[in-house]
Amino acid sequence: MLLAGRSQETGGDAEAEAPDSGKQQSADLPHSGAPAVQDPIEDTSAFENDVCSVLTEAQVDRLDVEIQQSEEDGQDFGPACRWRTETRDESFTTALLTVDGEGLSTSYADEQADRVELFEELDLIAGHPVVAVDLNDDREDGYCNVEVGLRDDLSFYLALSADVDSSPYHDDSCGAAYEIAGMAVETIEGGQ
Repeated sequence: MLLAGRSQETGGDAEAEAPDSGKQQSADLPHSGAPAVQDPIEDTSAFENDVCSVLTEAQVDRLDVEIQQSEEDGQDFGPACRWRTETRDESFTTALLTVDGEGLSTSYADEQADRVELFEELDLIAGHPVVAVDLNDDREDGYCNVEVGLRDDLSFYLALSADVDSSPYHDDSCGAAYEIAGMAVETIEGGQ
């Protein structure tokens, strides 16, 4: 998974350090046209330390696919968790973008600089701003990434892959990513 405007190591086991979750937001955020997060989730430390816990067992059971496996996957953009079906026809990665400290502003800056092919503002999730964003627009192939502003300096990211035509997520990958992201935000909000 490569995040627009954010680097990623290839190979190896990169360990991302969680920042101070209670830090003050920079006066320079948001920027590049990103909306301010009106009701920020201040303490996300429990999820930074266990990012796979952003979805509860009950939420996973509500999905249209049967998840067989989830595993933490530290990335250089922040803690991540990979979720897969047994056939691997569908998978998604959830991540807290903790490293750059820019929240949604990074994606808005990428859009202004024409570094992303897909950039679409979506409806708010529980009052939090949301965008579909990716370097390439591969929605017709069952791929979509959704980013939710949790604070001006922190985003939640969900990258969904449903590249098999028979997947219930293939034809509306952004709708599926948005729905799953909504479940995660509900969990993160409840964890305060």
